[in-house]
Amino acid sequence: MVRNGFVVAMAAEISFALYDRPVALLRKVKQWIIVSRCGPNLEFMTVANAAGKVTPNVDAPIGLTPIKTAVGILMSETERESTFLLVRQLPIELPVAGAFFPADGYLRIFETQGTVGLRCEGRHAHSLGRFDSYWVHKDVPNPAPNARGTMAWHVDGLRRSWAGEFMS
Repeated sequence: MVRNGFVVAMAAEISFALYDRPVALLRKVKQWIIVSRCGPNLEFMTVANAAGKVTPNVDAPIGLTPIKTAVGILMSETERESTFLLVRQLPIELPVAGAFFPADGYLRIFETQGTVGLRCEGRHAHSLGRFDSYWVHKDVPNPAPNARGTMAWHVDGLRRSWAGEFMS
Protein backbone atom coordinates (compact mmCIF):
# COMPACT_ATOMS: atom_id res chain seq x y z
CA MET A 1 0.00 0.00 0.00
CA VAL A 2 2.77 2.52 0.78
CA ARG A 3 3.82 2.46 -2.91
CA ASN A 4 0.31 3.27 -4.21
CA GLY A 5 -1.61 6.54 -4.30
CA PHE A 6 -3.85 7.17 -1.28
CA VAL A 7 -5.44 9.66 1.09
CA VAL A 8 -5.82 8.50 4.70
CA ALA A 9 -6.45 9.96 8.14
CA MET A 10 -4.07 9.22 10.98
CA ALA A 11 -4.21 9.70 14.71
CA ALA A 12 -0.94 11.45 15.46
CA GLU A 13 1.12 12.39 18.46
CA ILE A 14 3.03 15.59 17.72
CA SER A 15 5.96 16.51 19.97
CA PHE A 16 7.21 20.09 19.76
CA ALA A 17 10.79 21.07 20.54
CA LEU A 18 13.11 24.05 20.41
CA TYR A 19 14.09 25.10 16.89
CA ASP A 20 17.81 25.03 17.70
CA ARG A 21 17.56 21.90 19.88
CA PRO A 22 15.12 19.50 18.19
CA VAL A 23 15.82 16.84 20.79
CA ALA A 24 14.65 19.13 23.64
CA LEU A 25 10.94 18.24 23.69
CA LEU A 26 8.65 20.86 25.25
CA ARG A 27 5.13 19.47 24.85
CA LYS A 28 3.04 16.83 23.09
CA VAL A 29 -0.41 17.00 21.51
CA LYS A 30 -2.65 14.42 19.88
CA GLN A 31 -4.11 15.61 16.60
CA TRP A 32 -5.61 14.28 13.37
CA ILE A 33 -3.47 14.42 10.25
CA ILE A 34 -4.38 13.74 6.62
CA VAL A 35 -1.68 11.94 4.65
CA SER A 36 -1.66 11.64 0.86
CA ARG A 37 0.66 9.99 -1.67
CA CYS A 38 0.25 11.73 -5.02
CA GLY A 39 1.85 13.13 -8.14
CA PRO A 40 2.20 11.84 -11.71
CA ASN A 41 4.70 9.20 -10.56
CA LEU A 42 3.57 9.09 -6.91
CA GLU A 43 6.71 11.05 -6.02
CA PHE A 44 5.03 13.36 -3.49
CA MET A 45 3.68 12.88 0.01
CA THR A 46 1.59 15.51 1.75
CA VAL A 47 0.86 15.70 5.46
CA ALA A 48 -1.71 18.16 6.76
CA ASN A 49 -2.84 18.81 10.29
CA ALA A 50 -6.61 18.85 10.81
CA ALA A 51 -8.78 20.09 13.67
CA GLY A 52 -10.46 17.58 15.92
CA LYS A 53 -9.81 15.69 19.11
CA VAL A 54 -8.17 12.28 18.79
CA THR A 55 -9.87 9.64 20.93
CA PRO A 56 -8.18 6.23 21.39
CA ASN A 57 -9.55 3.44 19.17
CA VAL A 58 -12.14 5.70 17.47
CA ASP A 59 -12.48 6.28 13.72
CA ALA A 60 -11.49 9.63 12.25
CA PRO A 61 -14.37 12.12 12.07
CA ILE A 62 -15.93 12.59 8.65
CA GLY A 63 -15.34 16.36 8.36
CA LEU A 64 -11.53 16.50 8.60
CA THR A 65 -10.15 19.46 6.64
CA PRO A 66 -6.45 20.21 5.97
CA ILE A 67 -5.15 23.32 7.74
CA LYS A 68 -1.37 23.43 7.13
CA THR A 69 0.18 21.05 4.60
CA ALA A 70 3.82 19.97 4.41
CA VAL A 71 5.10 18.32 1.22
CA GLY A 72 7.79 15.69 0.77
CA ILE A 73 9.51 14.41 -2.38
CA LEU A 74 10.49 10.75 -2.68
CA MET A 75 14.07 9.98 -1.60
CA SER A 76 14.11 6.19 -1.28
CA GLU A 77 11.73 3.27 -1.32
CA THR A 78 11.43 -0.43 -0.51
CA GLU A 79 8.43 -2.77 -0.66
CA ARG A 80 7.32 -1.81 2.88
CA GLU A 81 8.70 1.70 3.43
CA SER A 82 9.09 5.02 1.61
CA THR A 83 11.13 8.04 2.73
CA PHE A 84 10.45 11.61 1.57
CA LEU A 85 12.45 14.83 1.99
CA LEU A 86 10.31 17.75 3.20
CA VAL A 87 10.54 20.79 0.95
CA ARG A 88 10.73 24.56 1.44
CA GLN A 89 9.14 25.41 -1.91
CA LEU A 90 5.84 24.03 -3.15
CA PRO A 91 6.40 22.09 -6.40
CA ILE A 92 4.72 24.02 -9.23
CA GLU A 93 2.77 21.00 -10.48
CA LEU A 94 1.35 20.11 -7.04
CA PRO A 95 -1.69 21.95 -5.66
CA VAL A 96 -2.29 21.33 -1.95
CA ALA A 97 -5.30 21.68 0.32
CA GLY A 98 -4.85 24.11 3.20
CA ALA A 99 -1.90 26.50 3.49
CA PHE A 100 1.46 25.23 2.23
CA PHE A 101 3.84 24.72 5.17
CA PRO A 102 7.55 25.03 4.22
CA ALA A 103 9.67 22.66 6.32
CA ASP A 104 13.09 21.06 6.65
CA GLY A 105 13.12 17.37 7.59
CA TYR A 106 11.94 13.98 6.46
CA LEU A 107 8.81 11.84 6.37
CA ARG A 108 8.80 8.05 6.48
CA ILE A 109 5.69 6.02 5.67
CA PHE A 110 5.68 2.29 6.43
CA GLU A 111 3.55 -0.79 6.89
CA THR A 112 3.11 -1.89 10.50
CA GLN A 113 0.84 -4.46 12.11
CA GLY A 114 -1.47 -4.66 9.09
CA THR A 115 -1.87 -0.90 8.71
CA VAL A 116 0.14 2.19 7.72
CA GLY A 117 2.29 4.27 10.04
CA LEU A 118 4.15 7.55 9.68
CA ARG A 119 7.22 9.08 11.30
CA CYS A 120 8.03 12.67 10.43
CA GLU A 121 10.68 14.89 11.98
CA GLY A 122 11.61 18.40 11.03
CA ARG A 123 11.38 22.06 11.82
CA HIS A 124 9.73 25.19 10.51
CA ALA A 125 11.35 26.75 7.45
CA HIS A 126 9.19 29.85 7.30
CA SER A 127 7.95 32.89 9.10
CA LEU A 128 4.63 34.68 8.94
CA GLY A 129 4.09 37.65 6.70
CA ARG A 130 1.33 39.47 4.86
CA PHE A 131 0.73 39.53 1.13
CA ASP A 132 -2.27 41.18 -0.48
CA SER A 133 -3.79 41.59 3.02
CA TYR A 134 -3.64 37.78 3.65
CA TRP A 135 -1.40 35.98 6.13
CA VAL A 136 1.17 33.83 4.35
CA HIS A 137 4.02 31.54 5.37
CA LYS A 138 7.22 32.50 3.57
CA ASP A 139 10.50 30.66 3.16
CA VAL A 140 13.35 32.03 5.28
CA PRO A 141 17.05 31.32 5.68
CA ASN A 142 18.41 29.04 8.40
CA PRO A 143 18.45 30.03 11.20
CA ALA A 144 15.06 31.67 10.98
CA PRO A 145 14.80 35.29 12.07
CA ASN A 146 12.92 35.51 15.37
CA ALA A 147 13.60 31.79 15.95
CA ARG A 148 11.64 31.99 19.23
CA GLY A 149 8.47 31.70 17.14
CA THR A 150 9.67 28.64 15.22
CA MET A 151 9.74 25.07 16.44
CA ALA A 152 11.09 21.64 15.66
CA TRP A 153 8.63 18.75 15.75
CA HIS A 154 8.33 14.97 15.75
CA VAL A 155 5.16 13.29 14.43
CA ASP A 156 4.14 9.67 14.94
CA GLY A 157 0.92 8.67 13.19
CA LEU A 158 -1.14 5.53 12.70
CA ARG A 159 -3.89 5.11 10.11
CA ARG A 160 -7.49 5.12 11.34
CA SER A 161 -10.65 4.24 9.45
CA TRP A 162 -12.11 7.34 7.76
CA ALA A 163 -15.06 7.98 5.44
CA GLY A 164 -12.89 10.37 3.36
CA GLU A 165 -10.25 7.74 2.65
CA PHE A 166 -9.12 6.98 -0.90
CA MET A 167 -6.95 4.08 -2.13
CA SER A 168 -5.78 3.61 -5.72
